[in-house]
Amino acid sequence: MSKTNTVTIAPTATFGMKLLAREAAAKPGENIMISPLSVAVALAMAANGARGNTLAGITSTLGLGDVDQSASNAAYAELLSELKRDKIGVTLAVANAIFARQGVDFYESFLNANRDSFGARVDVLDFDAAETVDAINDWIGESTQQKITKLLEEIDPLTIMYLINCVYFKGEWTVKFDKDLTEDQPFTTAGGSAKDHPLMYRSADMVYGRGEAYTYISLPFGESKDVRLIAFLPQADKSTADVIAALSADDAKQLTYAIANTYESEGELWLPRFDLEYENTLNDSLQALGMADAFSSATADFGALRPTPPAVYISEVKHKTVFKVDEEGAEGAAATSVGFGLESVSFPFEIRFDRPFVTVVADSKTNAILFAGVVNDPK
Repeated sequence: MSKTNTVTIAPTATFGMKLLAREAAAKPGENIMISPLSVAVALAMAANGARGNTLAGITSTLGLGDVDQSASNAAYAELLSELKRDKIGVTLAVANAIFARQGVDFYESFLNANRDSFGARVDVLDFDAAETVDAINDWIGESTQQKITKLLEEIDPLTIMYLINCVYFKGEWTVKFDKDLTEDQPFTTAGGSAKDHPLMYRSADMVYGRGEAYTYISLPFGESKDVRLIAFLPQADKSTADVIAALSADDAKQLTYAIANTYESEGELWLPRFDLEYENTLNDSLQALGMADAFSSATADFGALRPTPPAVYISEVKHKTVFKVDEEGAEGAAATSVGFGLESVSFPFEIRFDRPFVTVVADSKTNAILFAGVVNDPK
């Protein structure tokens, strides 16, 4: 991984954990699953249209500091190139698009920056036509293997553009779980109630580690083992919030260490099957993380996107994910839309995930966080 890429990816991991913390705090006890990669890429595209304090707010939220736009674009271009792969046992695809309202002028420099660095397709559409929302949702469906087929409900008359990122991942475990060993066992939910839920079982050499707030297991996908699911179980006196705080601290050093760790120990693992779907508008979380200017028509400066006035601002950031784990492997998809509006250690171990835990799917070659979530009540 190049120096340019390390400038971008480590802060993005921190951003992902901070965003997860915000979403989890806003919905206590609920299952949370986001794609930090998807949100970060969508916002990085939006940054190409921002100036001044609005640009500073976006780059600060993403953890990029004073990295200039050309360096940021180059780093994301390299990241997206490295992530594209279709290897034995692993499929990973990332797609970007700009859907622009017909009759509204946009700067070619903005469109070209996103074409060149993010591979974004650019479509100019009649936003007043009833079929346009279906066309956008159809593209999202195609880009997520039909796992997400409806992100947008309708197009607001004041919306002039959507920047959309889609991520699709499917991985087969390098070593699959034996279905015959899966049994219903008690799982204590975040609310304190116990329920019977299928727990998969494995006894083998596995990557295992621990920190002050958690123990974790790291399970690879495919022959290359580049992509891993890492599940973090809070210590008995800790919560999932404590785990997320530890993983996001100090430039996400504990998280990146866990991603890089390949040292195996012999042990036993009980891991629940789960199938989650999550959808939310991220406006509140992103404003709290430092992007408040971008969401206000009074303060937003997207003067690099189109001629102003009238003021252009981010009206809505929608995010939707689906994620499933079973004995064969894992499959997940995510879609993020940014809508712009106009003003008017080595020892035997046992680890049983029978209570709420934090889970991450990461690419060890780039440290990109594909998915991150909190499982409070596996479905």
